[in-house]
Amino acid sequence: MIYQIKIEKEAEKDIIIAKCYYKSSNQEKKFDKDFLEQINYLKTNPFLFQVYYRNIRVVHFTHFLYSIHFIIKEGDVLVIRVLHQNQMYN
Repeated sequence: MIYQIKIEKEAEKDIIIAKCYYKSSNQEKKFDKDFLEQINYLKTNPFLFQVYYRNIRVVHFTHFLYSIHFIIKEGDVLVIRVLHQNQMYN
């Protein structure tokens, strides 16, 4: 089954901030690629990731210290935040 990916406004802001940071070191495209790889993986395998808190699951980027925080709701994957692994989710 292929799950729809929906991205919350806060997660969009997180992505923009991270991309701006990596743009300064010419790693923006690599960041985008890593993000899209994780999103494509979530489309087919969202249940492979354990629940960490409040039904929120986390998938880690492969090359960057970022994580996608998401929930599975009614057949959709809802991305709540995209955070650096040293950030706290509020």
